[in-house]
Amino acid sequence: MHNTNYVMQKIIDNLGITISALCAIHCIFLPVLFIIAPYSFLASHEFHEVLIYFIIPSALIAFVLGCRKHGDRLVAVMGSIGIFLLILALYTHSEFHSEQHSEELLTIVITVCGSVLLVFSHIRNRKLCMREDYSCHEN
Repeated sequence: MHNTNYVMQKIIDNLGITISALCAIHCIFLPVLFIIAPYSFLASHEFHEVLIYFIIPSALIAFVLGCRKHGDRLVAVMGSIGIFLLILALYTHSEFHSEQHSEELLTIVITVCGSVLLVFSHIRNRKLCMREDYSCHEN
């Protein structure tokens, strides 16, 4: 059972780290993408929306399973703030982008902050679960 728990935790947290970091990197390099491939899916706002559909569930699963056992509130708080910031960035973009392009920088900053918080939350969660010998994923 230990191996299954270990693999599950590693996959969930590593997936969360990877896609959260990808989201931040995408935001930072978005101007370059506009130059290289302006009409590609990678240069679109929809790319962020697709990432959110993977980021939020992986974060919720990893943090709920982990926090239920190790009880670390910092993981829960950082994770919740990170998810909130990513949703706020999507909302800010959809509400203000069509009117003012100056909001794009704000959206990027909010997204990068949210993504970084989620990356650190996943790393902390994984370390705490390792201390618990991954028993946080048992029924």
